Amino acid sequence: MGWVSIVKYPLLLVLGFTIQLLSYLLSTLLFLASPVIYIGHVVLYLALLPLRILVKLEAFIYFMTGAVLVGATIGMILHFTGSTISQVLQIEESDEPRRPRVKQELLDSEPQKPSFDYLEAQTEDRKFLPYSTTILEEEENSHESG
Repeated sequence: MGWVSIVKYPLLLVLGFTIQLLSYLLSTLLFLASPVIYIGHVVLYLALLPLRILVKLEAFIYFMTGAVLVGATIGMILHFTGSTISQVLQIEESDEPRRPRVKQELLDSEPQKPSFDYLEAQTEDRKFLPYSTTILEEEENSHESG
């Protein structure tokens, strides 16, 4: 056992020295590569951002997908049902051009009267009557009632 321990200690010493040297070398390389690693993390975060948004909106996306599928299915069923019924009843579109629509203004024969404006009528009345007249009328009404 003596010769094994004599060989074992120098090998452990060389192995420990090598590991220590590699540790210093690796820490130096990590220090130099840290900006690249940080930029890589940022790029990866930004690249996966749309997927994170989709995960948060998962329930809404399922709902909208179901609504679109149901709407498209019902629309196609109604289209095919309508076309089948029109074929059975032999309803076809006419080849005549459609008449242009007539505006509502042309249908009304009498011109439209402007709407009555209460405030405008009040100011017109006050132009012709002096202020004292309204006060006298109020006084007369108060004597008659009393």
